[in-house]
Parts: sequence; C-alpha cells; structure tokens
Amino acid sequence: MDLEYGVITLAIPKDYKKAIALALTLKEHSPMLSISIVCSEALKEKVKKYFDAVIIERSDLKGFEHKLYLDEYSPYEKTFFFDADILIMKDIMPIFERWKGSDYAVRGRLAVDGKSSFGLNRKYILNLIGKDKFSVIDGAGHAYFEKPGCKLLFDTSREVLSQYSIYKANKFADEDAVGIAMTIIGIKPKDNNGFLGSPWCAINNSFYIDTTNSICSYFDLLYGEVNPYAVHFPSFAYPIIYARELRRTYRRNNVKITGIWWQAIREVFIFNVLWPFSYKCKSVINVINNWRKLKLNP
Repeated sequence: MDLEYGVITLAIPKDYKKAIALALTLKEHSPMLSISIVCSEALKEKVKKYFDAVIIERSDLKGFEHKLYLDEYSPYEKTFFFDADILIMKDIMPIFERWKGSDYAVRGRLAVDGKSSFGLNRKYILNLIGKDKFSVIDGAGHAYFEKPGCKLLFDTSREVLSQYSIYKANKFADEDAVGIAMTIIGIKPKDNNGFLGSPWCAINNSFYIDTTNSICSYFDLLYGEVNPYAVHFPSFAYPIIYARELRRTYRRNNVKITGIWWQAIREVFIFNVLWPFSYKCKSVINVINNWRKLKLNP
C-alpha cells in the first residue's frame, strides 16, 4: 500500500454502506489511491474487502470527536478525508496537486459574525480569542492534511474540545472546533468552490447526477454552473436520488447490499411528515399555553 497519498473515512453502523460506495467510486476514478476506513471492530468483517486498510476506532472517543484525531488515524503522509456520505465523480489527484504543501486545507469562507447550525456565535468567539475573521467550514465533509505539519491544527482542535464549554455553543461539532482552531492559528479556508458539490446548493431543481456516466452538474446561486469532483449527500439531502446512485454504484461493481431504499424512505418520511407534524403540534401547544396565560392573567 502506497503511504504517500491516500484517502480516509469514518463509518458507524448506520452509514458503513455509504462508506463502501465512497470507496467504490474512488477506485473507479482514482484507482492509484489507497483508501482506509476507521470503524469499530464489529464492522471490520463487513467492510474490509472494500478498503486497503481497516483502522479500529478508539473506544474512548464518541461521535464527532473521532474527526479531531484523523492525523493519528491516517497511515498516509498526504491525506484526504471524506465523510462516508460522499460520492467521487472525477479523479481527485488534481486536487491533491493543487492543495499539496498545505498543512491543513478545507473549503470554506471567512466571516465576522453569524452563528453555526450548532449555535456557535462567531462574533463572540472572535472577541474571545482576539481575532477579526472566523474560518467557517460548515458542513465541510472533507479535509486535506499533511504530516507532520498538520499536528498543530489537530492539537489545537483537541485543546478546543477539552475546554469547549467556554465557547458557549449549544452542542459540540467538529467543524466548529476545527474552525476555532483554524482561526486561532490563522489558516484560511480554500475557495475551490467547484471541488465539492451538494444538492442542497442547487437552485431551480437544477441538480443532476449519474454516477454510471460520471456526470454531476447543477446551478449554484453564487457560482453558476458547478461540475464537482465529489458530491456530498448529508442526511435528508435528496435521499431518493442518493439511494438510486448508491444502487447504481453497487451494481456496476457487482456488490450486493440491501436496505438502501428503506433508509431513503425513512428520511423522506421524517423530513416531510414527522418533522412538519411535530412543528405544528408545538405551535398548537404554544397557542394553548398563551391562551391559558391570558385567562389566568386578564
């Protein structure tokens, strides 16, 4: 296994099937690259035939915390990390070459205010650490890093985690912790906006993908037509289309995996039925409570 360049991903029981599709599409477009997976011992037998190496996750870490230890998990000198729910559409070696020489690189933007989806107040953080611009990498799903230079970023991120309560976020998120670390160190996000795409970014129902023919394109409000190297399908993002492309990927590679459509239907139900119903119920309860208050305090 070539240890100079490589890809690494993380998987838990609910998304290891997605990680397999990531590995299959990477091998289709970048067959020279090795790919390793970090997972529990329980998943090892299910995934090992699709990856060049299986790395058993640390039992003392949970959830997003594993992403702050990618430098220790990765066996490669130059590593691309991808979330399990990403499909590769083109050879990514040109991105390796473009970002080579960076201790740590991730797509994003600079901001002076605003809140993350996990409740991190960026203006508060900037005042707290004495910086004027925050490195925002919300929903990144990827990162590139080189050893040994990346250690400073990961060490700083782990230090942020150890004292996360002082940052007053609603809950922990790796992208916020890494964003804080990047801001402290002075690492600016990359602006390669055509590198990674997502159906969430498509306007006017313009999103189109066909992994069999290596086609993905859509129109972005800011960047116009996008033809990404990789596509990110976070939870509830076009689950039926994602399931279709997973099935296409498995079939092209003669892989038999079931349960994909059930997961997609479940996400559609939660997003379109359960959540709206829950929101309406809460609204009705709020109206009733307000009415009761008025009755008690006319």
